[in-house]
Amino acid sequence: MKKLVVVLCWFTFFGLGVTEVKAEESNPIDTQEILYDLEVGGTQTFESLSSEGDQLIIEIEEIPNYLRAVKNGSYKISASTSGQWKASYQISVSGNKITKAYSPSIVAYTGSFTKAELKLDNSTQSTYYLKKKGDLFTTSINLRAKLLSNKISITY
Repeated sequence: MKKLVVVLCWFTFFGLGVTEVKAEESNPIDTQEILYDLEVGGTQTFESLSSEGDQLIIEIEEIPNYLRAVKNGSYKISASTSGQWKASYQISVSGNKITKAYSPSIVAYTGSFTKAELKLDNSTQSTYYLKKKGDLFTTSINLRAKLLSNKISITY
């Protein structure tokens, strides 16, 4: 009887075949990029999708200073998703360099922020590092401004 059970188990295991299951590495979500044209200036608003698939509104606003040259001045970078969160900060630009990142602000309409750190990464890039806790998971949001020749590149 034992031999019959062993033979049946062996037949079942090898007779049905072993199916190999491979887990594919998840592709990281492409970083979205918005380009603010410094020569156009003013307030420029863009719509995109967040990593969670929510509508994201990015707005870059030139803070007026009538005694300055193009590319030199202050800019407010804002990002928000409807009814969930809003984040903003300002940068000062002078001589094709970001000289200062300041006035960070965040609001969570749902969930909460567990981390909020504004850094001047280098002379051409600043990043607002955020972690937002929702009901089930935590999301990282890196609102980055990078100074290019005639543009400010915003990635998130």
